[in-house]
Amino acid sequence: MIAIAAVFDRSVMRWAISLAAATWIGSAGLLAQDAAPTPDVALQRLKDGNDRFASDKPAARDIGGSRREKLAKGQRPFAIVLGCADSRVSPELVFDQGLGDLFVVRVAGNITDPALIGSIEFALQDLKAPLVVVLAHEECGAVKAALSGKPLPGNLGELVKAVHVGKDLPPGKAEALAAAIRANALYQAEELARKSPVVRDFVAAGRARVVAGVYSLETGRIRWLEAPKARKGGG
Repeated sequence: MIAIAAVFDRSVMRWAISLAAATWIGSAGLLAQDAAPTPDVALQRLKDGNDRFASDKPAARDIGGSRREKLAKGQRPFAIVLGCADSRVSPELVFDQGLGDLFVVRVAGNITDPALIGSIEFALQDLKAPLVVVLAHEECGAVKAALSGKPLPGNLGELVKAVHVGKDLPPGKAEALAAAIRANALYQAEELARKSPVVRDFVAAGRARVVAGVYSLETGRIRWLEAPKARKGGG
């Protein structure tokens, strides 16, 4: 009887050790899965997602209770998107991503200001997102308003003043608008590093990357425009 009890105790102990090991391995797997990717990997995930969206082949995603329950414990987005507030350009959709995948900041003209930059700094420092995307789009109303040069009243006027249309634009109206949209996207991407020591330091250390792109309203595809290298100074 004593021998049988000893065998039983050893079996229970082995089972407990196996269970503990499986739990640890499972936890490690979750941690590895939640770990931030490199900036290049994060960008490729967005490119792949946009290809799926533009091809009308979205991935199946878990947006049910299990996903919400996990996200209630914390978030770990793999990319930050500073996008225009235009209703036709939802980053989660155009990049074919799900709940908790993207940290999105939206404002007309995808401009930068202290509140928006502070939000991006939070996502870099606290959430460890390795990529910042300035997402512009075709036919942007804010850029059109800036191109017109007509003064606008109140807060809308202040917003349009922050749009940068660039110089030496082509003569055609459509061509000038397209060039201004690209110029503004690249300018705002550069402004992130110029105005934010946090963004500048993360980029300089290789911990983050800032890119810009222009979304096509008709095709659903994004034309990528890599931002110029960040200036070292803060002014």
